[in-house]
Amino acid sequence: MRQTMPQEPLVTLESRGRDAREVFAELFQQVKKPFVLHVSLDRPLYLTLNETPFLRALQLLCEATDTRFTVREGVYLILPRAPGPHPESSGPARMVRLVGNQMTLSQVVQAIEAQAGVRIEVAPGTPALRFNLNLPSVEVEAALDALCKGTGLRWERMERGYRIAPVEPPRLKAAPTPDPALSQPVRGSAPPPRATPNRVVPPDHPLKCPKCRYTLQLEWRYCPICGAWVKPLTDRAKQAPR
Repeated sequence: MRQTMPQEPLVTLESRGRDAREVFAELFQQVKKPFVLHVSLDRPLYLTLNETPFLRALQLLCEATDTRFTVREGVYLILPRAPGPHPESSGPARMVRLVGNQMTLSQVVQAIEAQAGVRIEVAPGTPALRFNLNLPSVEVEAALDALCKGTGLRWERMERGYRIAPVEPPRLKAAPTPDPALSQPVRGSAPPPRATPNRVVPPDHPLKCPKCRYTLQLEWRYCPICGAWVKPLTDRAKQAPR
C-alpha cells in the first residue's frame, strides 16, 4: 500500500514594522514547533505571507533577517548567517548574556558564538571547567576576561575570532655559564677559601689565625674562614725548629 507523506503545515504572517523576534515567535507558534533564537535581532520587519508552507516561510524570514536555521533534536535554532567581522574591526561592540550555574566551558563558548556571531576555538588540553556566571549584558572580550580570571585560562585574538587555552607554566631558564674573567679575585679583597692542603701542621705546634683562631696550615697565605692575611705567620712557622 502506498504511503502518503504528511502535508507540510501552512502559515500566514503579516508584519508592518513589528519586531523580528515577535514574527519568529508567531511563526513557530502556528506550527507548534520549539525554537531557540541564538542571534541578537532588534529590527522592524515588513512582510505578508498567505498560506505559505512552513519551511518556505522560515527561509524567507531568515533571508529578511540575515540569519539561517538548523535543527538539532527537533529544536529549530536560529543562527547568524555568517561569522562576524574581525574582533578588531571598528563596528559596534558585540554584547552577550551569560547567566547560569555549573555551565561547562563548551556551553559557554557555544552561547558566545551564537549571540555574538564570532568563532571561539578551545585549545586541546584545556581543562573541562564549570562556571557560575551572572553576566546579563557585557562585551565579548569582557566576558572572556571574566571567564579566564583566576581559572588558569587565557584568551587571545585570532584571525576571525578568539582562542581559549591554558596558561603556560613559566619556563625555567638555564643557568648562565660563569665567566672565567669574573671568577678572578678582585684586587684588595679576600680570595675565596682554599681547599685544605694535604700537609698538616704538627699537632704539637698548632698555628692559629689571629683573627678567628682557626687552625692554619703551613702552605696557607690567607685564612679560609675569615680571609685574614696569615702568610707572615705561616712563613715563620716553616722556619721554626721542629
